[in-house]
Amino acid sequence: MASLPTPYAVANPMIAEFVSKKRAREVPDGEVEKGDNSDNLKQGSKKKAYNRRCNEPGCEKFSQGATDTCSGKCIAHGGGRRCIEPGCNRVRRSACGRCIAHGGGQRCDEVGCNKLSQATGGRGTGGKCKEHGGGRRCDELGCDKPSVGTSGKCTSHGGSRHCDEPGCGNVSRRASGKCHAHGGGRHCDEPGCDKMSQGSGGKCKPHGGGRRCNELDCGKYVHGSGDKCYAHGGGRRCNEPDCNKMSKSGGKCSTHGGGQRCDEPGCDKLSRGAVGKCVAHGGGRSCSELGCKKMGLDASGKCGTHGGGRRCDELGCEKLTTGAGGKCTTHGGGRRCNEPGCEKLSQGPSGNCSTHGGGRRCNEPGCEKLCWFSFGKCFTHGGGRRCDEPGCETLSKGPSGKCIAHGGGQRCIEPDCNKLSRGASRKCNFHGGGRRCGEPDCGKLSAGAGSKCAAHGGGRRCNEPLSQAAIN
Repeated sequence: MASLPTPYAVANPMIAEFVSKKRAREVPDGEVEKGDNSDNLKQGSKKKAYNRRCNEPGCEKFSQGATDTCSGKCIAHGGGRRCIEPGCNRVRRSACGRCIAHGGGQRCDEVGCNKLSQATGGRGTGGKCKEHGGGRRCDELGCDKPSVGTSGKCTSHGGSRHCDEPGCGNVSRRASGKCHAHGGGRHCDEPGCDKMSQGSGGKCKPHGGGRRCNELDCGKYVHGSGDKCYAHGGGRRCNEPDCNKMSKSGGKCSTHGGGQRCDEPGCDKLSRGAVGKCVAHGGGRSCSELGCKKMGLDASGKCGTHGGGRRCDELGCEKLTTGAGGKCTTHGGGRRCNEPGCEKLSQGPSGNCSTHGGGRRCNEPGCEKLCWFSFGKCFTHGGGRRCDEPGCETLSKGPSGKCIAHGGGQRCIEPDCNKLSRGASRKCNFHGGGRRCGEPDCGKLSAGAGSKCAAHGGGRRCNEPLSQAAIN
């Protein structure tokens, strides 16, 4: 840039100061804008470094941070300013130098609420979180859900970008245009693992990704913006008195009205997926097997009967795992009752099995029986789904709405066999279904929770000591 005449600079000191600052921001001689392949740029040109890209091979994101403090990386590859908390590598939010988990970012104005505020219009406006009215809402009539992207619609009404696969209505992840099930998003770095990565480590949860609870000897995942798992107080709780369940929406758990409900008239069940329907009315991802209406359990698109979901780690066991231990309930998976010497599965947040007071009870006065699912009633007081046949009060089985006597439940796949199927084989007991005894060459059905038939020690035994007459 040519020098300004001395009289002009003296007469206009503000302009002279502006020119000096502008020269200080220019790129040194010999440096051109990254990614600009124009032949018209000469080696000695002085061009501002606009739109600098990440220098990782194959990455087209913008680099973050000043030139003298950043290595030319995007946020995903280590660029940008990081949280000042020791051991934290997240991106800092606001001038306090901390990430969102450690108190950074603008918080909700409501008293006692520590959630992030959501802008209602331009940048920096709002002051409220989504739960207290912040953020932009869907412009569909009568819909109060948050809008996604620039469409002005929520995900249920077509907002955000959807998967490019024909017939798939899931939300796409990142720039791939695909949903999680069809390969979108970031995947685990472990060889042969196709699960989604969690956090900045590039690993899925089974391989160590995601944030863990900071309680001693606890390896569970954290819930919410804190550092605790659900068992140690993490996550948002229902605001109903004496209810300690996780809140879904509006400060309520699913039992007390939280969460999105099915769009079908008269149906109060929780909706699954983006279609706004419960499982019984077509919501959620169904099993990809032809004619199967069960829910798909993972990225394979299969239900548990057709091979979906995680299996037990025990050799030769094909049951689904329960809990984070990698075991089925038979081999020790799931949470157990807190009572000493009791090995039954715990029910509900009390930590006890149904025999020792766990689980939800019937809300009829003076009734201590277990209630059926979300009805709040035991079977005697009207809980559970009933058979659709006129005059039949038996519980229905499966999605057909019929009891077993009227055709409900899953049937044996053998031709001309209408008996109930047992186990994952989808066969009745007569055709090989059900669990069999683990003794060699024994094909009898196993008894009880173990893997033995009654002849080989399976099943529950009498705990009364034998009399002398019986011994003799």
